[in-house]
Amino acid sequence: MDDGSVKIDIINAHFPKQLMEMVRSIYNHEKTNEHTKHLIRFELQKIFGRDTDIVGFLKDDEPL
Repeated sequence: MDDGSVKIDIINAHFPKQLMEMVRSIYNHEKTNEHTKHLIRFELQKIFGRDTDIVGFLKDDEPL
């Protein structure tokens, strides 16, 4: 039975890097509101843990 989900195969190691850069770009966009920025920080903190400087990563403009 088809549940409507889509399977995404990640074969390219470059893909996670692109996703992280996309998240950072959205976070730093001039029209991104504070609620959305907070949600991005919260979700990344859940993924990477408390020992990771999420805000430092998001505010950094150096490529990954």
